Amino acid sequence: MASTASTPPCKVVLLVLTILSIMNVFHRDVSAQVEKYMMGEEKKLEIIVYILGEVQRPGEYRVYDNTNAIELIAKAGGPTEFSNLRAVSLTRTRPDLVAALGVTSPSQPTIHKQIIKLDVLKYLREENTKQLPTLQPGDIILVPKNSWNTWKSIASVSRDIAVVASAYFLYLRAVR
Repeated sequence: MASTASTPPCKVVLLVLTILSIMNVFHRDVSAQVEKYMMGEEKKLEIIVYILGEVQRPGEYRVYDNTNAIELIAKAGGPTEFSNLRAVSLTRTRPDLVAALGVTSPSQPTIHKQIIKLDVLKYLREENTKQLPTLQPGDIILVPKNSWNTWKSIASVSRDIAVVASAYFLYLRAVR
């Protein structure tokens, strides 16, 4: 007669409860991700993304889910004269999977932040460049200032100092 080892019922119940708990966490995470997408007027999925820095109209934008950085920059009115399109940053944040499983404290979830550098100018000028990433809900595009802005600021301050110095020397000449 062969002996069969049976699992105690409490271990089976504990295993089933653990599996159900993990499935519930994944369901909540997927539900939270689905809520970030909206149905647009043209029956296409839309997401909310942000653009900051040297564009004509920085802010929050509602765009189609297959939008890339160039399309968002264009929607924001295009770059300003002081934009550096060679150093555009795409910041993508999402709650870490470890936090979703409840390993860390729920009051302070771990946030995973990914920064992707984009050379938009290279993409526009060259034929064989890698494809720009598609934006995801909550992505932040930062278009930094170029060096021309620094020179403009230096020239502006120099001009102001020259005006004040000229006024001072004119005053000294008039007083004599």
